[in-house]
Amino acid sequence: MVRWIGGGIIRKWFAQHVRRGATVPFEAPALRMARVCDDERDGLIAVLHDFANNGTAYIVPWTSLPLMASMTAHDMALHKAIGESKATTPAQVRAVVSKLALSGALGEEAKAQEFERTQAEHGRLADVELVLLLHLLDSCGADLATLVVNPARWRDVDAKTAVAAAASAVALRRQHIYRRVAEFAKVLAPVGLVADDETIQSGWLRVLHDEIEGFGQSIAVTARPDPPNAEDYLAAVAESARRTAQLSGIVLSMIDYAVLDVGGTIRRWNTELPILRQTIDRLSQMLDEWPALMKWVHDALHSPPDEVIAQLRSLHSVLPRTPSADASNADHGSDGHPGSRSVSRVLGARLATIWSMLRASRSVAQ
Repeated sequence: MVRWIGGGIIRKWFAQHVRRGATVPFEAPALRMARVCDDERDGLIAVLHDFANNGTAYIVPWTSLPLMASMTAHDMALHKAIGESKATTPAQVRAVVSKLALSGALGEEAKAQEFERTQAEHGRLADVELVLLLHLLDSCGADLATLVVNPARWRDVDAKTAVAAAASAVALRRQHIYRRVAEFAKVLAPVGLVADDETIQSGWLRVLHDEIEGFGQSIAVTARPDPPNAEDYLAAVAESARRTAQLSGIVLSMIDYAVLDVGGTIRRWNTELPILRQTIDRLSQMLDEWPALMKWVHDALHSPPDEVIAQLRSLHSVLPRTPSADASNADHGSDGHPGSRSVSRVLGARLATIWSMLRASRSVAQ
């Protein structure tokens, strides 16, 4: 992880100023792109980008936000919950939305969907932990075919011998291996694991990266609306999405490298953990505003012809300024080198093999 951060575009990315706070998914159009931040002097504040359609950001106390725009019942519940919990990061805001949905405050349909999502997430976390452990054992020379042929073998001498060999290889006690693998799985939750098939589900950040990449490609070839200058604005949106997807892809490759080198990551866990957490937090900050941006573009393109340019002009004023991830701006052999992109492919192939073996063993057990 330190090698990746030490050079090229990743160093520039970490040095780049990031917007404070988190985007709040309000329904009211006037509160589109609204961010919640913690201010040392004023406490919780709301930052309203282009609130008056003039490219200017307005800052108001969080408690005064309902006075600035008409809110739906969904918005009022979300505003109150964020104020009570003091949520100011993307992860915290997502947790607030999840808690509200599970409580039924956002409707029965949202409650059912969130319950299903959280149940799947709990099961996915257990699967990720098991796959990471098997990946570690495999990297230390264990015979996975013997270990996973029958779930009962996890309790016999073969499994104990494999874990003991891994502990010796990474110079740790077995208890430390289990704890660090469990921590690794939790840290990776927003990103998930990459695989050659869709059996191991990705975390929300990896899914969002794919959505931004596809969105940028679709905007680049979409039919342009009639008003003049619309093409220039859409080209700027497509370029911003392309740069964001390219940079977030490099960051995901960096995280995947930490998974690929699972033995080294677990051995250096006390050093790797804070870097992983910081990297994933920065990634969430970078991608956080894109769901609102993509919806804004969709709404603008479906606006009346006389409103399209005004909508796109406002949108253009809040596009994120992402550093270029072109190879010419990166250090050879580090984060910008084309070889780094193969990391995810290699890891995906290995994890897909492990996952298929697990599925086969579970089918036998059933």
